[in-house]
Order: sequence, then structure tokens, then C-alpha cells
Amino acid sequence: MTADPGTIPHHDVLIIGGGNAGLSVVGRLRRYGVDDVAVIEPRDTHYYQPMFSHVAGGTARASQATRPQGSVTPKGVTWIRDRVAGIDPVAKTVTLESGRRVSYGQLIVCPGIQKDWDSVPGLAEA
Repeated sequence: MTADPGTIPHHDVLIIGGGNAGLSVVGRLRRYGVDDVAVIEPRDTHYYQPMFSHVAGGTARASQATRPQGSVTPKGVTWIRDRVAGIDPVAKTVTLESGRRVSYGQLIVCPGIQKDWDSVPGLAEA
């Protein structure tokens, strides 16, 4: 990350989403020698989605599918614990809910899913 006084923080690659997709991209970028990577992820807990199939099948516990986000974010990668409020592709900046802005060279968007059991009537009770 490079930042001069009076400027906003900049990262060569900025990834929106620290779930499975975002962290997979981080791993690939790091293997190819990209060092300046930041991930925007508001949650403290990482949910390993593929494990939930095993939880549903009774072969794993739900606690096995969760880890602290900091423990799964690779060393040397900047974790920005915030939510994205807006993207300005012309200025190459992301505005966060906190009001902070971050600039980027390349932006990768993989925000994942958010479960809403109430969106389908009766699903939560099923």
C-alpha cells in the first residue's frame, strides 16, 4: 500500500469480499507475485460455504465451517474491515460505509451471498 499525507490509501489490487472466492483470488495473485493486495470484508467470521453441505448431511458440525476472518486472510494482505458504500470506476476509488476512500489499480468484485431465510415464505420453518 502506498499513501502520502493528504492522499487516500492505494492498493495495486483491491478485492471486495473476503469469502471463499475473494480469498481464492488472493491466493492466486500472491502465487503470481502480486504483493500489494487488500481485501474489503466487514465480517469478523469467515464461513467456509462448502462445509455447510457436510453440516446439512450430519457429517460435520457448524463450528467446523467457521474461522476468524483474520486467521484465513493471508499474511501480508491488508484486511479492510468495512463495507463498500460505492464504487467510482473513473476515479478508481471505493467509498466505504465509514466514509473512508481507497484507490486501486485493479478492482475485483466478489461480495458473495447473504442468506435471507425470510425471503421465501415458510422456508425458515421447513
